Amino acid sequence: MKGNHYIFYTPEEQYPGMPHGEMCGDLMPFYWEGRYIFFFLYKYCIYATETRDFVHYTKARLVLQNGSPDEQDWHVATGSVCYANGKFYFYYTGFCEGNRNEEGKNEQAILRAISKDLYTWEKDKTFCFMPDINRFENLHWRDPQVFWNEEKGTYSMLVTATTKYGDYLRNGCTAVYASDDVSEWRFDEVIYSPRIYPTHECQDAFKIGDKWYLVFSTYSKWWETRYRIAEHFSGMWETPLLDDMFDGREFYAAKTVTDGEKRYLVGWQAIRKDCRDENPFVWGGNVIVHELVQRNDGTLGVKLPDKIRSVFKRQIPLAYQRKDGTPGEDCFHEICEEGFCWRQIGNLSKTVLFEGVVSWKEGTQAVGLMLHTAGSRLEKWCQLRIEPYHGRIAMERYNQIDGDQMYVDERRIQFNKNEATVLLLVSGNIMLAYINDTALTTRCYSVSDGGIGIFVECGEMRWTKLALLKGEESDEHI
Repeated sequence: MKGNHYIFYTPEEQYPGMPHGEMCGDLMPFYWEGRYIFFFLYKYCIYATETRDFVHYTKARLVLQNGSPDEQDWHVATGSVCYANGKFYFYYTGFCEGNRNEEGKNEQAILRAISKDLYTWEKDKTFCFMPDINRFENLHWRDPQVFWNEEKGTYSMLVTATTKYGDYLRNGCTAVYASDDVSEWRFDEVIYSPRIYPTHECQDAFKIGDKWYLVFSTYSKWWETRYRIAEHFSGMWETPLLDDMFDGREFYAAKTVTDGEKRYLVGWQAIRKDCRDENPFVWGGNVIVHELVQRNDGTLGVKLPDKIRSVFKRQIPLAYQRKDGTPGEDCFHEICEEGFCWRQIGNLSKTVLFEGVVSWKEGTQAVGLMLHTAGSRLEKWCQLRIEPYHGRIAMERYNQIDGDQMYVDERRIQFNKNEATVLLLVSGNIMLAYINDTALTTRCYSVSDGGIGIFVECGEMRWTKLALLKGEESDEHI
C-alpha cells in the first residue's frame, strides 16, 4: 500500500500481523532547529518522519530496532526524546511478553538510547528502569515522558503506572521520577491518581501562562485523549467541566510539541478494521496535528495550524443548486420552519478545505453541512451537525437505520451567541471539522468525493464568508 505524505501522514508499507498495515502508532513529537520530528511506533520498532509545515513529510526512517524474543525490548514502545548534556536521550518502553509471570523479570521496563544527531541512536545497555514494586504494580510501567521542569528545578519523568491497591481497572496513576542530570532517577511523587481509569497512557505535562496541563490517553471507553488543569505541577488536577477531550472518540495517544511560540497536539486517528464502516476501530492510524488554544477560563481548545491553512489558496467555484426549503434574502439564507432542507453549493475532490460562518434563528434545531452527497434522492451523504439547543456537534452518516449505527461521533460545545465559525478539511475518508475551537475528526469509507451543501432543520440559517479551497498539492490516497 502506498502510504500518505500529505497532511494526514501514514508510512509507506503494509506489514503483516496488524489489523491494517498502513498505519502509524503512538506519536512522540520533538522539535529541533526548525524541524518537527515525529517518532512513532511501526513494525514493533520506532521510526521517524520529519516535517516543517505539518503538510509535507519525509519518508520514514528506522530509529530503534526491536530486539530478540528473549530481550527486554522484543517490542519497542512509546517514550520521549530530550536534550541534555550535549546529547539526545530517547527514553522508551521495552515490552517482552515472555517475561510475564516470570519471577525477577518484568513484561514492561523503561530503556534508553543516546544520539548526537537525532539520526543514529545507540542503545544504552546499562540502563533498565524496572517498576518499583514497593510502590506500584509490576505490569503497567511504560511511556516515559522526560522534560526539564522549571518549577521543580529538575528533570521530570512521567511514567504510566498503577497503584498497588485500588479497585479493579481503576488504579491507573501518573508517577513522577526526578533527575538532576538524566543519569540517575529517583522517585518524586504521584501527581494524579483519580481512581477512574485502568491506566494513563502517553502522558505529557506542560505549562501555558500560569496554568499546568496534564494530557493522557485511556482506552476504558473509546480511543480517547483527555486533559487536566492545575495551578502547580504537583496538583490538584481539575477536570474541565464542559469537555476534557480535544477531539472525538478515535483521536488517541496525543502528545504535545512546541517551537517556543506555539504548542501543537500530535496524535493518531484510528482506522477501522479492513477499512469498512461497519467494523470497529483498531489501534493506529493517520497523523492528526492540532494547534492548542488557551481560552480565557484556562481550558484548552484547538484550531487548524496556520501552517496547514496557508497551503489552501486556490478557490473552487461555488455552484448553488436548489434542493428543498424556502429561499431567504440570498442564496446563503435558508428558511425551513418544519423538517429538513438543504442546497448543494459545490463538489468535493481530493483534499479540500471549507470555511464559513453560520448563524441561526433562536430555536433552530440544527444547521450544518452535507458532505459526500450523491444520488438523485440523496441516497448517500455525511452530515456535520450543529445542534445549539443540545450543545453538541456531531457527524452522522447515510442510511443508518434499524439500529445498525454503532454510534454517532459527537462533541460537547457551548455557543455564546447564535453563530459559529466552521472549518472543515476533507481528504479521502477523513473529515476534520473545527467548530469555533472544538474539533471533531471522523472517517467514512463508504463514500468519496460527491457534493457539499448546507442544511437547516426546523429553523432558519444564514451563511457568510463561505469559501471552498484546494491545496497547492494533494495526495489522493489516505
